[in-house]
Amino acid sequence: MNLHTLRIFTNVAKLGSITEAANSLHISQPAVTAQIRKLEGELGVKLITGKGRGIELTSEGTFLYEQGLRLFHLEEQIDEKFKTFLEKKEKVQIASSYISTNYILPPIIAGYKLENPESEIYVSLGNVQSVEARVLNYEVDFGFVVQSNIGHEDLHFEKILDVPFWFVVHPTHPLANQKISIFELSEHDFIYREQGSSTLDLLKAIFYTHNCPLPKFGLQMQGVLESIKVVEAGFGMALAPACSVKETLTQGRLARVFVEQIEINQSLFICTRKADLNEHPFIQYLKENLNGLGM
Repeated sequence: MNLHTLRIFTNVAKLGSITEAANSLHISQPAVTAQIRKLEGELGVKLITGKGRGIELTSEGTFLYEQGLRLFHLEEQIDEKFKTFLEKKEKVQIASSYISTNYILPPIIAGYKLENPESEIYVSLGNVQSVEARVLNYEVDFGFVVQSNIGHEDLHFEKILDVPFWFVVHPTHPLANQKISIFELSEHDFIYREQGSSTLDLLKAIFYTHNCPLPKFGLQMQGVLESIKVVEAGFGMALAPACSVKETLTQGRLARVFVEQIEINQSLFICTRKADLNEHPFIQYLKENLNGLGM
């Protein structure tokens, strides 16, 4: 397969238009069309169909577009790596979900930078799906996710620690500092997280496992801190990672609810590509310093 032709097709698929792709690549529209037809002939499948003034990808076209994106991201990463070799400067690109970005990575990154002052570290925030996609597509070196419930045959997940989760309420709440059964939780207003949240998946798993109705819907909030702030203001109950509420519990602005015979944890995974042969130095450093995180 000719990489020039694949690059043209990838641009057409990305922009959803042969005309726009021709303009962005500074070549004629007939030339773009000819390259697409040549690629379809070579592969023996239809890649695009017309849709209004634009195009629509077939299932084969969607597959090829995804693989093309991955290939050209890898090309960019190779270029970046060789630049760092020439400049003798390390560049670390990380995709991470909320908990690891805010509570686990900061001390690790600080320590790594102190030992490797010339390194450049870039951290992007995303949910489980987006982190896995960015690792898979060579947009980042590796990722951190809490709860790997999607997975991919080309990705490797290594558990590095368990993150405890606690039920929290306002100190004036009737369940504050009480030890109760999980069935009693169902009767109280709860702050639900948004769809796609691993915390919401965890909540549902806990109650379904114990054959118990989900807690009463109080309201829905997007984000851990946002949910905690509502509880601090005096409404409802939330399920939150212990690392995000320890300080407010100590200050007396929140209280725990203890559920009989239930300990709640989510696992934190490092997400890497199976094709990567060597463990990244940052990951080695993290593993050596996990005990100092106080999780």
